[in-house]
Amino acid sequence: MRKFATIAIALALGTASSAALADDGNFFVNANAGASRYNVDNPFGGFEGNSFSKTGKAGALRVGYRWSSVVDYGVEAGYGFLGNVTARVPAYGGVTRAQDQTRGWLLGGNLNHNINEHWYVSARAGWFRARSLYEVRFTPDPSDQSLRSVVTRTGEYFGLGGGYNFNKNFSLGLAYDTYRVPENDNPVSGDTKSARIGMYSLQAEYRF
Repeated sequence: MRKFATIAIALALGTASSAALADDGNFFVNANAGASRYNVDNPFGGFEGNSFSKTGKAGALRVGYRWSSVVDYGVEAGYGFLGNVTARVPAYGGVTRAQDQTRGWLLGGNLNHNINEHWYVSARAGWFRARSLYEVRFTPDPSDQSLRSVVTRTGEYFGLGGGYNFNKNFSLGLAYDTYRVPENDNPVSGDTKSARIGMYSLQAEYRF
């Protein structure tokens, strides 16, 4: 994962530095904060008294460079935290909990179109190097042990957004992004199919 992050940042910032000397454009920092929704099934769906949450807090931070044109285009690198999905069921006088937590590095490109002086629409797509932690825990457990596994694989992401430019440097809007995490062999989904995670968020961007 560290190697992927180093390559991602080097490509984005290296390309941007060269382009800044030759073309009209700007660096940017883009932050998203919102909620994620996992497209997975309840592993305890057949058991009485179970609870299942597919949503959690999520966010992402990106840096990059964007060239000015009729439709501005750019490169980006960053990190995304996609929250948790958690399932619980009563068992043997306690509770069994299964949880999936996903986060990872981002590398991709983006487009931005200013409809007029203030309103804009945007799109982005790229690769997502996901690190998913899967855990099954029984409580109370005097040994405080759990079954855990970590899977790291690369999928893709893409997203759409729109909002308001307060000035040439700052904008605020709404965005939806979807991430694919390939071959999630985890106790939450219960299978090895690809999982897709959506994120709804408030998006802020500063350009300089």
